Amino acid sequence: MTTMTPAAARAFWLALLDNAARIVVEADMLFPSPRAQSLVVLAQEEVGKAIWVHNAFRSAWGDGDATPSEVPELRQHARRHIPKLMQATDFWTAMIDVPDGTGASSSSTGFSSSGPIEVEVVREHAPEFLVAYHQKLAHVNNQAKQRGFYVDLDDDGTFTVPHEIDRPELRGQIWEVADMVQWCLDDDAMRASLCHEPRPPTEAVAALIKAVLARGPDG
Repeated sequence: MTTMTPAAARAFWLALLDNAARIVVEADMLFPSPRAQSLVVLAQEEVGKAIWVHNAFRSAWGDGDATPSEVPELRQHARRHIPKLMQATDFWTAMIDVPDGTGASSSSTGFSSSGPIEVEVVREHAPEFLVAYHQKLAHVNNQAKQRGFYVDLDDDGTFTVPHEIDRPELRGQIWEVADMVQWCLDDDAMRASLCHEPRPPTEAVAALIKAVLARGPDG
């Protein structure tokens, strides 16, 4: 069921973020196990779903509208991994490197390809590049999730074993997903403040990831 009242959507949104936070904490506890790599990607997928819900109902939450509404992304993509990962990445990413040959790196934007460019500039001038970027990263993350769980046989007969895969960035990735959850909470709190609307508290979710965030991305 992808049609719900704003109140039900609010409870569902918070449950998704709560679950994402708990998965992140479990990944942190398992570090450096390869299972942690898989868990952080699963947490990202929950965040992606939460963002779909938030985008569909943020106006209703601010206006006090009680009219039921649909979250079309849930109907279309709830069981698909790549769209959920793309949404989470799009929400969290602020700057990306854009190679020469795209509209986003042209002189008309005021940026060059010598350094990272704001995502919103890329979205305006080279949206197809941004979609391709998110798709590529989503596939990489989804593959990383599978490699953390399974012994994988490649076409050439070689195979990978989860505990033998080098994962030097895993600790930072755990922190990043915790930060992604916190971003969702902060964005919601900011909108509530602007609308002067009281909303159910989210402190319990924030408390779950507090210790992970306190260590920093290099912790």
